[in-house]
Amino acid sequence: MNVRTIAAAQTCSLSAVASIVHDLRNPLATIHGGAEMLVHSKLSPPQIHRVARNVYSASIRIRELLEEFLYRSSGSKDEKELCDVRDLVTCAVDRVAASAELQSVEIVQEVPAGLTVALDWYRIHRVLVNLLVNALDAMPHGGTVHVSAEPDRDSVLIQVRDTGPGIAPQIWDRLFEPFATAGKPHGIGLGLATSRQAVLDHGGEMWAKSSNRGACFSFLLPAAIPQETGSR
Repeated sequence: MNVRTIAAAQTCSLSAVASIVHDLRNPLATIHGGAEMLVHSKLSPPQIHRVARNVYSASIRIRELLEEFLYRSSGSKDEKELCDVRDLVTCAVDRVAASAELQSVEIVQEVPAGLTVALDWYRIHRVLVNLLVNALDAMPHGGTVHVSAEPDRDSVLIQVRDTGPGIAPQIWDRLFEPFATAGKPHGIGLGLATSRQAVLDHGGEMWAKSSNRGACFSFLLPAAIPQETGSR
């Protein structure tokens, strides 16, 4: 390995650490602020419940970010295996189910049986969790998230749609870049950048659409076996 390669790897590592630190600030601030309110204020039961909900959601986000950092710093290589898409989606939804319930967000799954993809389970599971966390961030006072999957020619199309306010115009052009955030409680800077890279590394693609009725993040993954053609 030459000097330039080593320097590039070190720069990439430092950028990853900076991204993690950047995204950790918001959930840590939420926990700190919530703790101060509980210690120094006389809150009603509904207010205590709201603070507890925010603190819990922030702690979940910190755990996700730390897991992402540990995975990236371990230097693990992609190890693809045949996975059932329905099981993958269900596992990701289960991961955020407690936060969704606290926020009065309903998560609807529409994934048919029999969709199979060869993938690095951990990385694509993280993609789905990141998209679900972002959807919850966009709907702190309730809403609905639809997670769907369908065959699309020789690929599988997976979509996560929410009923939030949509993507802020000021970050649209750099949506999948690190540090892109519109000031949501937990940010969307690191998650989308790493999620898109994970999909690209699997030979797929990711994109987003937005309106005042919510945001929809979609990604394609090559199917493990030919699937019946679906509509897109």
